[in-house]
Formats: sequence, C-alpha cells, structure tokens
Amino acid sequence: MSKFFNNYKTTDYELFGKTFNLTNITLRYKFKQNLTKNIYNFYDYTLKDGERLDHLSDMYYGNSDYVWVIVLANDMIDPQFEIPRPYDEFRKYVINKYGSWENVVNGIHHYERIAIYKNENEKIADINPPIIIDKKIYDNVLNQNGEKLYEDLPVLFDKEKTEITNLDYETELNEKKRSIKLLDSSQLNMIIDLVESVFE
Repeated sequence: MSKFFNNYKTTDYELFGKTFNLTNITLRYKFKQNLTKNIYNFYDYTLKDGERLDHLSDMYYGNSDYVWVIVLANDMIDPQFEIPRPYDEFRKYVINKYGSWENVVNGIHHYERIAIYKNENEKIADINPPIIIDKKIYDNVLNQNGEKLYEDLPVLFDKEKTEITNLDYETELNEKKRSIKLLDSSQLNMIIDLVESVFE
C-alpha cells in the first residue's frame, strides 16, 4: 500500500513552532467522492480467518500492490485495526484487555433488551438492534408480594433480556470487520486512471 501514498503530495505543517513536511492524506476524501459514483461495480466479500489484504489483492487483482484499492474502497484509515484479528491474535488481545480468559468468557460486558413480550410466552416483536439496559433493569423482579426490587424501573420477562459477555462483545466487533467491499476487477484500470487524475 505504501506505493499508493507515493502519489500523495506533501504539505508543510506548522506545529509547536516547527515545520513538518507531511503527506497530505486529505486527498483520499476527494478520491472517495469519485469512487462512490461507481458503487454498482462493487460486491460483498467475507474475509477468511487470517486472510491478509495484500494476499487478497494478489489473488483477485493479480498484484499485491493494488491493496490500496481495497483500502480506499472500504474507507479504511488503518487497515491493521480494521480487518478481523485471526483467532490466536484475537485470543491474546482479549486476554490482555480483560486480564484472563476466565474474565473474557464469564465477565459481563453489558445487558440488552432483545424483545418485547405481552406475557411470558407471547412475543410482540424482536428488538433489532437490541437496546443496552442498566444492570438494575436486568435484575429487577417482583417478589412474592408483587413488589418490585427497584420500584421506579420496569420489570422485564426473562425472554426480553440477555447478558452479553466480554467474549460475546469482542467477537461481534471482530466479526463485523469480516465483511468488506471489493471493486470488480474489470474496473481496475478505470480506478487507476481516476487516481492519476485526482493526484494531478
């Protein structure tokens, strides 16, 4: 991808009394505006575990140098953090973040309301996306006398709510990064010409 940035012009920036000659990456937005005009030339692709963008570029476009096409098509700023972590790397990441695998698996990240029920068995509707709720709402129940544990909060049926573990949360975030857009290879030359015109 570094070869793509060779096309970017550099600009002098004043910071703390010093002048720095930096790459003007704001031009990527001009490129994006032109790129979206050809949105019908894209299709969905699901990254496999451990699949790298440069390998995908080589497989699909015949050259790993065209990885920048994938990066810009998906409006990525830092691809290293915007594609899914492979399983081993993901496991190390979550253990480091939460302290232990036990905390990852058993720790509760948050609570969600996932549905609306008329009674314990009659569902009115699913809630999609789910609504994050406070732990007190999740824990709120009626005692034997019909009194609420937390009087000012609603009582939800068990089927209306769920716990989201740290593993659930992190897995969902990681999996969302698996779906990307690929520019149809037949349009590659058009995009290369577009890049050259943008950077003129």
